[in-house]
Amino acid sequence: MDLYVDGKYKVVDVGYVKEIKDTSVVFIVKDGDIEMDVDDVTLDAIQTIVEADEEALIPLDFETKTVILDGEPV
Repeated sequence: MDLYVDGKYKVVDVGYVKEIKDTSVVFIVKDGDIEMDVDDVTLDAIQTIVEADEEALIPLDFETKTVILDGEPV
């Protein structure tokens, strides 16, 4: 997926939420599962997204192991 993140073009991967833990989220991605640590704000945002749509795709940056919730589609 292509996004603009902080005004810069970036290619990111996407994943489905498999499990939400206390301080991390496990995502299902093309190569298997990946667990990423997240802060409380991001955790709350992901919970809200999943409650609205259990099959929502979440943008992920594997290089920095971060969840991207503020990107805009290219």
